[in-house]
Amino acid sequence: MVEDPYQYHREIDRRAPARRFLRIFAIFVVFIALIVATVNLVAYRYMLSENNQAIVQLLSGWGRIYKPILFDELRPNVAVFGASWARDAFDPIETSDLLGLRVFNHGVSGGTPYETRRFADSSLDNPELEAAVINLDTFYQDELGARFRYGFDESILDLNSDHEPNPFVGLRRAYSLALGGWAVGANIKFISAIITRDRGAARPDYLESYQRANLTQSRYLIPETRQRIFPGFDGASVVPRQQFPARFLVPEPVELDVLIEGFCANGIDVYAYFTPHHSRKPEECDPQAREELATLKFLRRKQATCGAKIGYFDFSYPNVVTLEGVLTPVKSSKYYRPDGHPRPSVGLLMAASMFGNEFPPDTPTLLEQDFGVDLLAHPDAEGWLLERAARCEGDWGDSGYSGYAAALAEQ
Repeated sequence: MVEDPYQYHREIDRRAPARRFLRIFAIFVVFIALIVATVNLVAYRYMLSENNQAIVQLLSGWGRIYKPILFDELRPNVAVFGASWARDAFDPIETSDLLGLRVFNHGVSGGTPYETRRFADSSLDNPELEAAVINLDTFYQDELGARFRYGFDESILDLNSDHEPNPFVGLRRAYSLALGGWAVGANIKFISAIITRDRGAARPDYLESYQRANLTQSRYLIPETRQRIFPGFDGASVVPRQQFPARFLVPEPVELDVLIEGFCANGIDVYAYFTPHHSRKPEECDPQAREELATLKFLRRKQATCGAKIGYFDFSYPNVVTLEGVLTPVKSSKYYRPDGHPRPSVGLLMAASMFGNEFPPDTPTLLEQDFGVDLLAHPDAEGWLLERAARCEGDWGDSGYSGYAAALAEQ
């Protein structure tokens, strides 16, 4: 049998279309990647603009990726750490103006204790950082919950889990910003918010943190909350408080311990606080203040060996903020989002209280007189906590509730 001398060339001809297709496909993929990278990196430059920081830092979704990177670029004086309770509460621009310091909001949606501590680890090499604001609610979550959530990437943090410098962190960050799948979604949301803002829309239309709750629609608000905290105020019968499982043992917040140790070792002041949740949520109003008292003991121990200042503030008791709408109907809340998270107006009040600054000009007098104190500096911190926790059951002690209720109703 004579071998066909042209068979080899025919085989080459059959493979040529496939190779041509692969070449065109590769060029197409590279072309698309270049376009995506260009758009993402241009959007990132807009993220660095001072004018856009409220949008960048308050938007929900992709903070786990871009916030550690932005933090190192912006090098703030004060950083806020925690879950979405903290993310929604502190507008970085307004809080910076109030304190006269550059503030960065590192809060993320559904932030876990481990994630929060790791973000704090990565912030320690910033020589400009003077203080950290820590949301304590974040560290008293279900221990059986997820350690971290989708989007969390330790390879873009400055330190690894062993507190050693992360190798190739610059390359990992560059890839994430240019070609990460999260970047496309984040930039679409970011650019959409900027366009909406620049068209003259109100902030609630492009920032969820500024949306307002309608407190007249809450099924807990009237009459249960009013009668539990101000029994007999409007002549109605007292409604028994719903009972919730007692929390006799408050677990030691391990991740919080490591976080505070890091800040103390680097001379960075810590301002720890409990969120002022609205009193219509009875499970948030603990009449015996177990978590608050346990935290007081824990932070006293940490302060004894800390190389910086630790401040501890509880805003979660019945006060002007947490009682909003209880005595007078409120259709558009000043202090709360529809999901119950505190709005940036509350963050300004908390920042003023924690840092000893003047409250915003429109702050009610009653709130200035009764909205948190530094419990680590208070001569009777236990008594202060228990007295205010007793308000959850309508026990206002020697001060009585009638005067407070009357002043609150006039707000």
